[in-house]
Order: sequence, then C-alpha cells, then structure tokens
Amino acid sequence: MKTKILNLGKILFFLIPTVIFANVSAKVDKSVVYKGDSVTFSISASGDKIKFPDIKDINGTPILQSFDSQSIVFINNNVSKTITRSYKFNADKNLTIPSYEVVVDNKSYKTKPINITVLKASNDKKAKLILQASKTNAYVGEPIRLDIILSVAPNAKYDKYQIEPPKFNNFWVKTLNSQDLGAKKVFSYLIFPQIDGNLTIGPIVAHLGKFVKSNDPFFGNDPFFQVFNSEIKWSKISSNKLNFNIKPLPNNLEVYGKYTISAKVDKTKVNANKPVNLTIKIKGIGNIDDIKKFDLDIDDAIVYSDEPKIKTYIKNKNYGGEFTQKIAIVADKNFTIPKIVFKYFDKDLKKEVTLKTKPINITVLGGKNKKDNAKIISANQSSTNVTNNKSECNNNSNCNISLKILYMLIGVILGVFGYYLALKLKELKKEKKEIPLIKKIKKAKNNKELFNLLLPFAKKSEKLDEILKKLEENIYKNGTYKIDKNDIIEELEEILTGDKNV
Repeated sequence: MKTKILNLGKILFFLIPTVIFANVSAKVDKSVVYKGDSVTFSISASGDKIKFPDIKDINGTPILQSFDSQSIVFINNNVSKTITRSYKFNADKNLTIPSYEVVVDNKSYKTKPINITVLKASNDKKAKLILQASKTNAYVGEPIRLDIILSVAPNAKYDKYQIEPPKFNNFWVKTLNSQDLGAKKVFSYLIFPQIDGNLTIGPIVAHLGKFVKSNDPFFGNDPFFQVFNSEIKWSKISSNKLNFNIKPLPNNLEVYGKYTISAKVDKTKVNANKPVNLTIKIKGIGNIDDIKKFDLDIDDAIVYSDEPKIKTYIKNKNYGGEFTQKIAIVADKNFTIPKIVFKYFDKDLKKEVTLKTKPINITVLGGKNKKDNAKIISANQSSTNVTNNKSECNNNSNCNISLKILYMLIGVILGVFGYYLALKLKELKKEKKEIPLIKKIKKAKNNKELFNLLLPFAKKSEKLDEILKKLEENIYKNGTYKIDKNDIIEELEEILTGDKNV
C-alpha cells in the first residue's frame, strides 16, 4: 500500500491535466482520486468581460461549492487580468467533465473534456468505519444524533489514525463528546436539517497508520535511532453513506420540539419616563437556537430590546435549553404590554402549537394620564359654575358686569400666583433632581450604567438620542464609540432647567 501511494503521488503531477485554449484554460486539482474524495474543477479566463458557464452539477454529481479568484499580471507594460472560477464536487464514480463554453470579450471559447478516475479505497479487513444515525426520517429542525464509529480488530495494531470529517451540507451541527473505548472509537454529533428533501451524508474515509522500521544501513537496526528513522505505512478505509428523508414543517414554521413560555415584568406601577423591564423566557427541547428575537410595538412608548441569550444542554439524550430576552419599555402614560405569541411544531402532537402570554397592564404615575384627568375635572367644574352663575344673573345686566370684573381679577391673581408657583416648583425640581443625577452620571463606571441613567430622557433631545444609540451599539454590538460625559451633563442641565425646548 505504501508503494502504491508513493507511486500515485509521484505521477499525480503528470496526470493533472490543464487544457489551454486561447484566453481560456480548464484544470482539476487531481484527476485520480479515491471514492468520495473531493475534486476542484477550475476555469481560468483572461480579458475585460468574462462570462462563465452556470454549472449546477457535473454528469449528475452536484456542485457543493463555487468560488472566484482574480489575479493581475504585468507583461511588457501591459496589464492582464485573469479570473478563475472553481467548482468543488465529490467523486463517487469515474466521470468525464464535459466541454463548457466561456465568453471572453464577446468571443466564445470552449474547454476540452477532462476525465476523472475514481479508485476504490483499499479497505482493511481488520478495521471498519461506520456512519450511524438515530433516525433517517425527520422534520426540518428536528435533532438527529450522528455517530462515526471506528472499530479495530483486537489483533490489529495501529499507531495513528485520521478520520476525515463528514461534509454536513444543509445541516446545522453541534459536536458532542467523543468516546475512546479501546478497540472502538466513537465521534458523535447532533445535526439539525435546515431544508426539506433528500439529504446525504458520506461516505467518509479514515487513514490508518503503522510505524515500520527504516532500511537505513547504518542506524536501521539500532532501537534508539529507529524512533527517528521509522516511517508510517498508511491504509485507507471508507464508510457507508446515509440518506435522509427530511419533511418540511407546516405553515413556514422554523422551530421544532416542545416548549413553555413566560413573560414577567419587574413592576406594574412606574413613574413617568422610568423603564419597565420585561423578561421573556422560553424553555424546552428541540432546535431552540433557531428561535428569533421578539420585537414589541407599543404606541407612545420607547422599546429597547436586548439580544436574546440561549443556554443549551443535553439531558436524557435530548437537546434543549432556555431562551431569555430582556426588553426595557419607557412611557409617560399608561400602556399595555401585548401578549407574546410563539409558534412551533410539537414533536409529540405532530402539529403546530401556539403559545401566548397574557397582556400586562402598566400604570404610569405622574404622566399624561393625571394631567388629562385634571383638565377634564377642571373643565367640568368651570362649566357647572358658569351655568349656575348664568342662571342667577340671567335677568340682571349689572350682575353680569360685576361677574366679568370678578372673573378678570381672579384670573389675574391666579395667573400671577401660578407663574410664581411654577418658578418655585422648577427650582425645587432642579434642586432635588439635577444634583443627584449629575453625580450619578459622573460616577457611572460603564456604558450600561450610563444607558440606564439616560433611558428616561429618550426622545427629550436629538443629542441624547444619538448618545443612547451609541451606548446601545457599545453594549450589544461591540461598538467602540467614545462617550463624553461632559456633553451628557451639559445637555441634561439644559433639559432639567427648562432652558431647552423639548
């Protein structure tokens, strides 16, 4: 086997064809491969306008990946641009890559066919490589356990082994712990199909190596030098192939499993422009990583959503976890947090299930609700008084004039008193609110503390909104914005003293 591999390696360079025709060339990275090995077929073209063929498969073998590369070469002060498009596929049988048409600068060129020879892996009877799945019929998103089992006979002694990992096309994969059971080695994965249809994994190959003595005439028989002069003789075995029948989830669902949901707030009564913190939790088993972020739309409220955090586990061979998302809501009047709706495909009931939380009513103290009520009561009282006065003085014109003068005097007195009272209240508000807040701003140690302090002032000024946006980027999206506390303090002082119109 060693000699065959060496000879194959020596002649591969000469076997790899490169077909060149005018401005177009076609080649493969290897033309002799073992069954299941990947082959990269590349077409290179030089020119200004290049149109490559749209290749989805080669003689029924699907293209796994395609990619482009570009190079620019200066020849005799002339610039030559070459673009290479490569197509990667797995070769399971002998095949011929057909001729393809490439259009370069409005001229058509054709590549020549290239033959690919596929050799059978030299399976070692003392070792087996097996792909094993917990199920081959599943739904999109349904977890499947996949095991790679390397079994070696007791009398076989291998010093090294290398297993080529499977190509998990159209599967999301989570690696599990491997097991070394001496003669048996197990490598396990949880795979989650991402699309429906017939999907395939494998075959894969394993390389088994043994140290052999060196034929060095000087040190070959010396046990000490054999450690340094020994060579590895490799053999190669291949596994079976697994075919999966994946069924789609109904109604465009994306989540499979069994779950519960809850939504809780830290308070149901809050002062105006102070945040209410909502926590959404979903617990269960299934492809919990595919649950999307929730977005709330609440009239006349500012909503800040954290990125969800997902903790996963494997319990009793089931994959599951906990999805947590926190949302801060700021408003200046009463509001209702709507029901949270979560839909998934139930693994036991085999049907769509909809989970809903109850709406949560939040009472906002000192906001617009109180002012509006006061206006309504005041209007009703004024209307009643005017009606009564009109009935009493309806037939007396002097009474009407006296009442008008009285109302004017009362209005002036109330106006002056109200203005004076407003100034005093503003001063008291400034003394009580400004100083502690500014101190807290100065003492804030990180972006999160600053964000929480400024959140009640959202939409009070464009400058603060911009600062809040930068803080949010720093906290949740690894932003690197520098925040100047002096700018914050200056803007807050204008808002709190009433020098800035909001």
